[in-house]
Amino acid sequence: MPTPSDVDIWPLLGVRIIVSDIELAPVDDRTALDLGRLAASGIHGNFLPFTTPWTRGSETEVARNVFRYQSRLRHDMSPEHWSLEFAARLDHTLIGVQSLEAERFPTTRSAESGSWLGQAWQGKGIGTLNRIAILTLAFEGLGAAEVTTSAWADNVASNAVTRKLGYEPNGEERLDREGRVTVQKRFRMSREMWEARGTDLRPHVQLEGVDALREWLGID
Repeated sequence: MPTPSDVDIWPLLGVRIIVSDIELAPVDDRTALDLGRLAASGIHGNFLPFTTPWTRGSETEVARNVFRYQSRLRHDMSPEHWSLEFAARLDHTLIGVQSLEAERFPTTRSAESGSWLGQAWQGKGIGTLNRIAILTLAFEGLGAAEVTTSAWADNVASNAVTRKLGYEPNGEERLDREGRVTVQKRFRMSREMWEARGTDLRPHVQLEGVDALREWLGID
């Protein structure tokens, strides 16, 4: 019997998503360390775009937060609850993260996307391409019925991408953000909304290794 390959053991490692000159590939330990350094070099100024303050602290503390988080997600991943974390690279340069997470996906067919980019790559349209890539994986690769996302009301960049791609409002919450009440807006993209955009309205996205991932996650 042949020795199991890396992809046999962890099918997510075989997945690649390519759009334009951006490639999304799974985060492994080596990449998690590099992402920690990228995050430590700066994602935002005083404004905190995340629900937890993992970017606060020294450069070493921020890098360690990223590595611990990514390690925990892989440790806890199962068909019942998963977070697919992809490192985004532009012309082979590491620039950020795009994720897709879900619970009981084979039943609910609902997933939530999240992302961050290093400051040097913000405001260049990369966030839009990354979001299109993960939506393509969700709808065309995994058979999602809907994909949700959320952002603070004052996260102008994230909300601009969401509006541009045609999500519908899906409610809002008043939450504590570093001791101050802040509104978090929620949005939803249904399969019908995604398909109504037409392939001519979104760039071609290449998906690789999705069949083995679907089998592993129990997706028919």
